[in-house]
Amino acid sequence: MRLERLAYDKMKIFLTYDDLEERGISTDTTWTDVPVIDDMFQEMIAEASVELNFNADGPVVVEVFSIPAQGVVVIVTKTEEDYEDLEEPVLEWQLHSSPNEPLVFQFENIEHVIQMAKAVHRQHVYGGSLYAYDGSYYLHLEEEDITHLKKTTLVSIIKEFGHKSNKTIFSIKEYGKEVVGSNAIEKMYESFC
Repeated sequence: MRLERLAYDKMKIFLTYDDLEERGISTDTTWTDVPVIDDMFQEMIAEASVELNFNADGPVVVEVFSIPAQGVVVIVTKTEEDYEDLEEPVLEWQLHSSPNEPLVFQFENIEHVIQMAKAVHRQHVYGGSLYAYDGSYYLHLEEEDITHLKKTTLVSIIKEFGHKSNKTIFSIKEYGKEVVGSNAIEKMYESFC
């Protein structure tokens, strides 16, 4: 989690998808578990009050933006509006992500990629592109690569061998080296399993 003060009454919080999962929040669904969200929000505000000297006493406006393949940005703005009618503040959170958001996973070494390919191939997933960049391997999957399998199921299987990357596929393509351009899972499975 990264905190940044934007103005005397405004701050920005950046959470990666791993930060959210550590806090028990799934990015594949809307944020409907209000107690979990409220606890996370209170934790963020407490950390911001120490780190940024941002005192959020009173009403605040919270805006949440999803950044595909990276995480979530939360903008918190103190407001002077009067909410005396309410006994408690009401928070309604929703996270919207692009339905065609690419999935990018990072693996420490090629052996983890091979083991992942073996496990995912059993689920009849064959697509994807594989890249090498900065000492790691990156698997890029599009929605059409996983049409018959639930995204959450696939992500769970892949995360046994690697983790979701906070790098965008654009930077990986720009600075990395393409290892397998298409049907990476199928080709890794055929070559090594």
